[in-house]
Amino acid sequence: MGSYVIRLKLLPPDTTTDHQKLVDSVAGLLPAAAQIRAHKIEPIAFGLSAVVLDLVVPEEEGAVDRIEEAVSKSPLVSQCEVTGVSRMSSKLPPQ
Repeated sequence: MGSYVIRLKLLPPDTTTDHQKLVDSVAGLLPAAAQIRAHKIEPIAFGLSAVVLDLVVPEEEGAVDRIEEAVSKSPLVSQCEVTGVSRMSSKLPPQ
């Protein structure tokens, strides 16, 4: 079985929200098999910045919906948007 890489764009409720606290709060709500691969800050406008998360989750039916639902429960996330889903190769070819 492979894995998905899911890219999410998360908007905080205001410009004063600490982005690392937002990432930590989301990490605590993820299912056990999901892990944060990377995150970055993306400026939007007027001091508001989004957090872009790349998550690795097992390839299962409904995985994307479960992740989106879990992330949306964070009080530090006012809006959650799935911006991309890609299948991650489970085996790399020999070099």
